[in-house]
Amino acid sequence: MYLKASKYFTGELQAMIMFKFILVLTVCVPFVISILPGLMLGPGRWLVLNIMPCDNPEQYDVLFDISRKKINRTHDCFDLDINLDRVFNHSYGLVIDVFQEVDGGFKYYQTISDDSACAFLMRQAEENVKKLLTLANVDPPDCPIREGLLSIKNYIFDYTELPRMGVYGTYEANAYCVFQDIRIGCAKVILNFDERNDDGDDDDDDDDDDDDDDDHRIFKI
Repeated sequence: MYLKASKYFTGELQAMIMFKFILVLTVCVPFVISILPGLMLGPGRWLVLNIMPCDNPEQYDVLFDISRKKINRTHDCFDLDINLDRVFNHSYGLVIDVFQEVDGGFKYYQTISDDSACAFLMRQAEENVKKLLTLANVDPPDCPIREGLLSIKNYIFDYTELPRMGVYGTYEANAYCVFQDIRIGCAKVILNFDERNDDGDDDDDDDDDDDDDDDHRIFKI
């Protein structure tokens, strides 16, 4: 991923962008949806169908380009390069608005929030957070993250590591980076949880993401 940020925005926000796309959107959201009350749980498999900008992206101020290469139906590969000019700490919060697909549209279901995005990520996906930071040569692999270049190549994400029990359906989740109660960044992900059995099923002939091997998009978040 090549990120181009305005000089008015700090390295903390740049770090938050990385975490949101690779961790919040592909790890934390399925874990959170799996414990939402009032929905039917069952065994199955998560798939990330799409990652995209939130609605009206012009209201946000960071422009970046993310590259995702699909390996098969259970694995994606990401490349990330971020230059941090300041320390990323616990000053930034996180808000995730979750919507469930009903009758062809997405209906608001619940909001999850935390005053510290870093603490939330470590609590929900500590192993994946530390894996990313280790790949980026951050030592120790934890917050706060000091300034400098974070370069992550060929980060392979295994969707089978997500919960095997989930709430059946298709979901849209908008993840916001929050600073002093202001939503300064946003990213959207569409996920699906269904009853597919992964045993002996490692091709991608019926995958939802079959347009290209690479998902290469411009985001304003």
